[in-house]
Amino acid sequence: MSRDDLQKAAQRQFGRQASYYAVSRPHATGTSLQVMVDWARPAGADRVLDVATGTGFTAFAFAESAGEVVATDLTMTMLLEARRLAIERGLRNLRFLQAAAETLPFRDACFDVATCRIAPHHFASVPLFLREMRRILRRTGRLVLADTSSPDNPDIHAWHQALERLRDPSHVRNYTPAEWQRFLADAGFTLEEMTTAHRSELVFSDWVRTSGSPVEVVAELRRRFTEASPAIREFFRYREIGGDIHFSLMLVILLARPA
Repeated sequence: MSRDDLQKAAQRQFGRQASYYAVSRPHATGTSLQVMVDWARPAGADRVLDVATGTGFTAFAFAESAGEVVATDLTMTMLLEARRLAIERGLRNLRFLQAAAETLPFRDACFDVATCRIAPHHFASVPLFLREMRRILRRTGRLVLADTSSPDNPDIHAWHQALERLRDPSHVRNYTPAEWQRFLADAGFTLEEMTTAHRSELVFSDWVRTSGSPVEVVAELRRRFTEASPAIREFFRYREIGGDIHFSLMLVILLARPA
């Protein structure tokens, strides 16, 4: 698929499901959000850019301390939900703008902090996205990012990617920690912190409701989980509680600075 096709697929997916992401617990909460804020240490004079903001939860967290937060997303419906939630929370230092992660409409070196959370696995080009992050950050700036990740084990990685693409055709790829290290170096960043100690805790019924998966896809996803190998079940921490499947995805969280 071309970059244009991938972006259109993401717009279709998130455009129709925006209201579900607005109430998604994994996006609204989770330990990764606090780690990102702690590592970035936003201050009152800082200008923050949150890329692929979705319904705004990362932007909201940074707006509590930063002077200004600009939140971008490819999908206007997501931005409208984010704006609605920001008004409900009484946040006044937020600005929303439609833009693709790989082509941002900002001048060079105009932000102190750049953030992106649980989104790069949908990007048409992570290397282009990171080059844009490097371009818009000041020399003293910092990039904080979190995304679902896959292990180096090729069998588990392949199973994970096939599952995600079946659930959401706009999914591109989850990257391993080693791939993130390489991407950052190639884009001109110095990696200061990285952890995979945090996870995104999910419940199957909520997971497929958020993506709007058709009934037949839900049945196939459930079958793949229940028939998965012991190694896959262990990695995703599979368990059945009250007739539903509970599992979790590994997160990579990182802090990097322009080299």
